[in-house]
Amino acid sequence: MRYLQHVVLGLCVFAAACAGEAPTAPTVASSATSGAAVTEAQGGSEVPFRGTFQATETFSTADDPMNHLVGTGTATHLGRFTLTSDFTVDQATAMAVGTAVWTAANGGQLFTTVTGQAVVTFPNAAIVEAHVITGGTGRFAGASGTLRVERSLNLLTGVSSASITGTINLGH
Repeated sequence: MRYLQHVVLGLCVFAAACAGEAPTAPTVASSATSGAAVTEAQGGSEVPFRGTFQATETFSTADDPMNHLVGTGTATHLGRFTLTSDFTVDQATAMAVGTAVWTAANGGQLFTTVTGQAVVTFPNAAIVEAHVITGGTGRFAGASGTLRVERSLNLLTGVSSASITGTINLGH
């Protein structure tokens, strides 16, 4: 396994040298469940974060002003993960604020604050969310970074699908 890691690292250095750019973040590739690649940040460097998820949203009511989102997906640094989010939506502006917890397959968690904006073309909503990583547990303790989530939500069913892009700094 060590040999494979050295070969992968060597190929990364070679590819960066051929591209004429200095590498910005040393990484070590490993496999996660479902075959998704997981990359670990080394030395507190910022590295790319990408993934997808599907979720179901429960909309606010008079008794509960919070929307609740529960989903599952696959992303770099998390592997298979679950996502739970609670947020309030200003119906007049279609803007939302709240928090989210991303739980990795190994139980480690990422915590984010969320702001979002929706463009509604009934029965669908195109939502763009900014997630600011505020920390976590396990290997995500001390993590920071930003994520952009683009969701397509069916307002009749509450089902959405999303793509995730951004960067994460694991801080170690």
